[in-house]
Amino acid sequence: MAAPSTEGYAPEWLEYEQALGQRPVLGGSAQDIVDQYTALGAMLATQAPPPDTSVETRDETADGVPVRIYTPPGAAGKKLPLAVYFHGGGYLVGDLNSEDPWCRVIAKSIPCIMVSVDYRLSTEHKLPVMLDDCLTAYRWARKNAADIGADQSHTISIGASAGGGLALTVADQLIKSGNKDHVQGIVAIVPVAAHPSSVPSKYASHYTAHKDNASGVPIIDWGSMETFYKTAAADPQDEKTFVTLSKNLKDFPPTYICTCGKDPLRDDGKVLEMMLKEEGVKTKSDFYEGVPHYWWMFPGMRNADKFFGNLIEGTKWVLGGGK
Repeated sequence: MAAPSTEGYAPEWLEYEQALGQRPVLGGSAQDIVDQYTALGAMLATQAPPPDTSVETRDETADGVPVRIYTPPGAAGKKLPLAVYFHGGGYLVGDLNSEDPWCRVIAKSIPCIMVSVDYRLSTEHKLPVMLDDCLTAYRWARKNAADIGADQSHTISIGASAGGGLALTVADQLIKSGNKDHVQGIVAIVPVAAHPSSVPSKYASHYTAHKDNASGVPIIDWGSMETFYKTAAADPQDEKTFVTLSKNLKDFPPTYICTCGKDPLRDDGKVLEMMLKEEGVKTKSDFYEGVPHYWWMFPGMRNADKFFGNLIEGTKWVLGGGK
């Protein structure tokens, strides 16, 4: 079997692959991906530093949806911004624990009250159940902001991968329902935002990542995304999943987007930013050349601190109204 291509990869990623002795990829059937994800998570857990216990957490139920609330140190007596977080995993995998370390980092660094959402997964449920759960939890968090030490007037949606798509579609649905003032900003990390069969034709020439990263790239390739979409019964024509189909983009709040070069979702974020800019929406973005989807999740990865630094800066920019 030929060795995987190293062309165009960042040195820090190739160093990590060499140390690992393989190129990690989630692929095959839905069950294959669940099994691979579980094994990868177990391996990473043995390498990860202990959680930052200075950030207090408590698990709660938000009108039937499980959530975890993160309170940073020194929050007593303050009304901090509120960030509602949606994890990644292609609608198929992930839970409150899978991105817990990142939620702690963000909650402490902003600082903000973070509410992470444990939406139902496609192993048993199909879209738009995930969006419904996320909307329910978002509305609960905003309604109960004062009780959890947060400022209702500074509430943002934030997520990564499928969760990044959910952060975008939650905002879209709030705007569509006449509640534009309920979301002050969006942070979309390597998000789902478009589909090859329905990306607006004006931007089609800019949307090639699903071909450029069709196979052989680490973490996920386009085959992985097809499995995720099929398992979740995603409709390529549905704006509730693919926000680039929305008629409300002109009303979006300041939006921060980050993308990666070796990612089949690279151009989801790229095209979305182009569309938002064209509508006059304030945007800020970071692009990471030569690294795959979710590259920062690997403990000890060189330059991961830069990613988190940029993420914190982008989140603060969103909370500052894009200033």
